[in-house]
Amino acid sequence: MPKGDRQLMMNPARSLRPSYTIDWDVPNIREKAAQLTAPYRKDRDKVLRLFEFVRDEIPYNFAPEVRDRRDFRASHTLEVGSGFCMQKAALLAALCRASGIPARIGFQDIVDYKIVGPFLEMNGTNEIRHHGMNAIYLDGRWVRADATLDRELVERKKYRLVEFDGRHDAVLPATDALGKPHFVISKQTGFYNTTPWFAMKEMLAWIKAKPWEQWRQLVQRKGGSM
Repeated sequence: MPKGDRQLMMNPARSLRPSYTIDWDVPNIREKAAQLTAPYRKDRDKVLRLFEFVRDEIPYNFAPEVRDRRDFRASHTLEVGSGFCMQKAALLAALCRASGIPARIGFQDIVDYKIVGPFLEMNGTNEIRHHGMNAIYLDGRWVRADATLDRELVERKKYRLVEFDGRHDAVLPATDALGKPHFVISKQTGFYNTTPWFAMKEMLAWIKAKPWEQWRQLVQRKGGSM
């Protein structure tokens, strides 16, 4: 059995507690979760609302302000109002847990065929390690969900939106809206009850290795991001 599948069999009760990055016990997470889920009674309906909030109302940021491990906390991402994949995944997990729904942060190694031109020149590769996403426990089983790319970005760049129904895995799509190659998920590397240090450490090293202001300007230019 693949490592990712083995970890999906873990006890969901362990994925309800607050943790360092999935800090759902702080006021802004608890209040936001309560506000978003107030109209709903079923867990699936609650999760779909939380997923859409994180996907679309926390815009994806390919050049985040990340200086140390505190910036990976869900409460920080909610306060800032944008984030990269690991940050958004921790936030979705925290909102789910605050709503009584087990959730974990997961990681994948992926290839992104949209990293081209100056992005590819500066990054040196279109392979991404430790791409952050989620596993959420619904109806007695774990389903995978990826809330990374927001609707505005997807529509502007003619990508395909990740849509989640709470019953089936919703991961990054293999093709864009025009049928051209986009993502390859080369490996599901595991699921965790908090963002592990090895993932944070590699992200911090990646940021430190970049000419960061130049990278930020590239991402933030009109039509930039991914």
